[in-house]
Amino acid sequence: MSYRFFTQSAANNGKIMLEGEQARHAIQVMRFDVGDEIILFDGSGTEYEARIDQVEKKQIWLSIENQRVVPRAIDASITLAVALPKGDRQKVLVEKLVELGVERLIPLETNRSVAVANEKVIQRLQKQVVEASKQCGRNRLMRIESGSTIGSISDLLEPSAVKLIADPYRGQPILEISKLCLAEMPIEIVVVIGPEGGFDKDENALSQSLGFQPVRLGPSILRVETAAIAIAAILGVGLESGRPESGEPKSSGAQR
Repeated sequence: MSYRFFTQSAANNGKIMLEGEQARHAIQVMRFDVGDEIILFDGSGTEYEARIDQVEKKQIWLSIENQRVVPRAIDASITLAVALPKGDRQKVLVEKLVELGVERLIPLETNRSVAVANEKVIQRLQKQVVEASKQCGRNRLMRIESGSTIGSISDLLEPSAVKLIADPYRGQPILEISKLCLAEMPIEIVVVIGPEGGFDKDENALSQSLGFQPVRLGPSILRVETAAIAIAAILGVGLESGRPESGEPKSSGAQR
C-alpha cells in the first residue's frame, strides 16, 4: 500500500520537505521513520516517490527518487456552484466531488440557504479536499472558491462556459446535456444547484436572464449533495469516455 501526503514545499535539488499537519500525521500516527518510502503530491498534478532522510518534531526531509505528472483529471473543467447543506453532509459533498474530478466548488449564497460559507467553513472544506485527494489518488486539488450569488457567479467563469442550473421540474435530462457536452468538449461546464427549499422566483428569473439552462436529474426531489454527486458523475464519466488515449504519465527521475 502506498501512503500519500500533501506537500506545499517545492522540490529543491532532489530534496523535498513535508511539514505541518501532514508531517505530524506521518510521524505520530503512521510512525514513519528514516528509510521509509512515501508518495507526496503538490496539488498541481505532480507526485513524488520519496525516501525519508531525516525526521524532526514537525518536519520530514526526503530524497526524491522519482517524480511524475499524473493529474488524474478529466479534460473539461467542471465547476459546481452549490448551496451548501448543513453539518457532515458538507464533508460528503466535498469528498465525492474530489473523487469525481470536479475542478471547482463554489459555495452558493441564496435566499433560502441553510449554511453560510464563512472563512472558517472555507478552511474546513479545503482541508477536506486534501484528505479526499490523499485517499483517491488525485494530484490536482479541487479549488474551493469564496461564497457567491447567482448574480455574481458569471464573473468567475470562462466566457464560453456551458451554464446549467439543476431544476427538478423543467429542462432537458442531464444525460442529454452530457451527450451534447461530449460532442462539443467545452472548456468549462458550470452547474448551479440550489438549496433544498429551491430557488425563489427572483433567483430563477435572474438565472434565466444570465443564460443558465435548466436540467433535470429524474422524478425524485434530491438532496443537495445527492444532486451534486449525480451531476458530477454523469458529466465526468461522459467527458472521460470521449477522451482519446493519452499514453503513460510523464515521469522523470529525481532532479539532481
